[in-house]
Amino acid sequence: MATVEFLNVHKSFGDVEVLKGINLTVQPQQVVCLIGPSGSGKSTLLRCVNHLEMTTAGAILVDGRMIGYDVKGDQLMEARQSEINKRRSKIGMVFQNFNLFGHMTALENVMHGPLKLLKAPRAEAEAKARGLLGKVGLADKIGNYPSQLSGGQQQRVAIARALSMDPDVMLFDEPTSALDPELVGEVLEVMKKLARSGMTMIVVTHEMGFAREVADVVAFMDNGVIVEQGAPDDVLLHPQHERTRSFLARVS
Repeated sequence: MATVEFLNVHKSFGDVEVLKGINLTVQPQQVVCLIGPSGSGKSTLLRCVNHLEMTTAGAILVDGRMIGYDVKGDQLMEARQSEINKRRSKIGMVFQNFNLFGHMTALENVMHGPLKLLKAPRAEAEAKARGLLGKVGLADKIGNYPSQLSGGQQQRVAIARALSMDPDVMLFDEPTSALDPELVGEVLEVMKKLARSGMTMIVVTHEMGFAREVADVVAFMDNGVIVEQGAPDDVLLHPQHERTRSFLARVS
C-alpha cells in the first residue's frame, strides 16, 4: 500500500484554482521532493495532506485512508474533529517558520505532543524527547527557549517535535527558506539522516542539490499541475519539458 496517494486533487480559493488535478503516489520509505516557482501550489498541496487546507475535489489517502473525510454510501462526509486529529497525528509537519511554543524549552516543545495527544507517561515522553534532541544534535540545548536558539537550531527542534509523534510520513514545507545561508546545511544534514533511516518524506524545497542527492522522485509543479516527475537525474539534469528547463536555468 502506498503511504500517500493524491487522486485528482483540486483546490480553489474562491474563484482561483490553485491545484488542478494532482496525481502523485508516495511509496513507503520514499522521499519525494516538490520543486517549482512560488505560487505553483506546492505548499498548498502539502497542507492538504493533513487537512490544514480542505481539498475542493479529489482525494488524498494516507495509509489507505482519507484524513479529513469519511465515505458514507456514495457520499463524502467531513470526519469528526477527533477522528481528524487522530489520523493527523501520524503525519509530521515541519513549517518554514518553526512554529515552536515560545514559552516552552526545547525539551518541553518536543514532549508536548506525546503528553497532550498520545497521553504518554511524563517520564516516557521526556526520555523520548531527550533522545530525539540528541538525534538532531541538540542534546546540550534541551533547557533553552526558542529565543535562545539560532534559526537552524529551532528548525531542528521542530523536526524532533514532529518525530516525537512517531509519524508514518514527514512533510517539510521549505524548511530552510527562513534560515540564514550558513545555517541551511545543519538542517539539511538532519533531513538527509532521516531519509537514510527510511522515513517517508514529502519535501517542498528550493534546494536542488538536496533534491538530487536525497529524493527518490522529483516532481516539478507549475500553475497548479505537476508538469513532470521522475528520478532526480531525469528531472533535474535531463528535463523533458521547456517549462522545467527554464525554471532550472534560473535556479541553478
